[in-house]
Amino acid sequence: MRIPHKDRISYTKIPIATPDELTAALQAKGYPVREQPGRRWPVHTTSALCHGGDSPDKLGLCFDADRGRWAGKCLTGGCDSTAILHSVQAATELWLCRCDACWSAWRAGGIFAKPQTATSGHRRAETPPADGQHSAGLRHNAGPRNNTGGDTALYAAGLWAAATASTGQAPEYHPVSRWLAGKGEDGLWPPGVPLPETVRWLSKEKMPAGKSVRSDSRAAGALVMAMARPEAPLADARKVHLVAIDADGGKAQHWTGDRGDKRTFGSDASAYGLLWRKRPGTDAGPCHLHVCEGLADGLRILRYAPEPAVVAVCAGTGYGRIEVGCFATVTLWPDADEAGVGAAQKAAQKWADQGYDVRIKQLAAGHDPASAPLQDSEHE
Repeated sequence: MRIPHKDRISYTKIPIATPDELTAALQAKGYPVREQPGRRWPVHTTSALCHGGDSPDKLGLCFDADRGRWAGKCLTGGCDSTAILHSVQAATELWLCRCDACWSAWRAGGIFAKPQTATSGHRRAETPPADGQHSAGLRHNAGPRNNTGGDTALYAAGLWAAATASTGQAPEYHPVSRWLAGKGEDGLWPPGVPLPETVRWLSKEKMPAGKSVRSDSRAAGALVMAMARPEAPLADARKVHLVAIDADGGKAQHWTGDRGDKRTFGSDASAYGLLWRKRPGTDAGPCHLHVCEGLADGLRILRYAPEPAVVAVCAGTGYGRIEVGCFATVTLWPDADEAGVGAAQKAAQKWADQGYDVRIKQLAAGHDPASAPLQDSEHE
């Protein structure tokens, strides 16, 4: 039913957010913001908010100060402006829209109107709940533009929430079991022992979809590794690293690009995958830090590392950004190639100059920590 004109005047009572308030709220919630003063759409943020897109700056927002009115435009095309505003205001908890639904919601006690379907050609705009976590069944049309950013911390948190704990006790036919047994004579992880709490399983149905996914992907799902800063290892996951595997536990080229079996979501450059058997802080003894390149490497190192130990997985060779902090010793496990050894030597020298006890493990040519016989030799 259309609201009579005399009541529609009261729409102005809805406390519409200012541009500064909206920008601050988007940034506080972990969404990227790019400002272009004087342009038609001066505020740009991620298209994940309107249709689950994969671009960090293709959703434009404009404020008409004379009318006290916001408008939204998906710069990749097609999304309805009102649906965009509903999604953004639900994500930021700020009022942006004065449509009939928002007016009714505001009069009912300030509950934001439910996000609407943007267009028939786009997915429904999903909105994270108030605690900043996406629902467990969330599936965005989002693949990252690269391995280091472009996706929000909230989206990474949503992927983590959608994944399930992997106990390491799956039947032999499960992809995780086959992947764990796939490298080295004794596998990556002891059978029947729960995997570290920072590693989960995400089925293919819940994995990111969209234009960056290969049409011929054979992925059965992905192992998801939560990433955090070494000085705050128990913080909520705001960055995740995905390793796609097929039904046989082998590498699955799920995404386009050179590293099609791996993707990292979230943009905190100081966050790493952190693996442990005992939670940090629960043991009175000095903790030893091991640093390696990949998830498979990290699991196998942790399998044989004396307690207490934490393994930092870089998902690359970015050793130098790690803050060693209160760790007693540091052991670097580079792959046996020029790039890996060079990066490890540079980081080791820096930490040694700071007074830390640092070691570099020298592995035989053709080996990485995931395949070397760690149970037989120290490989100093």
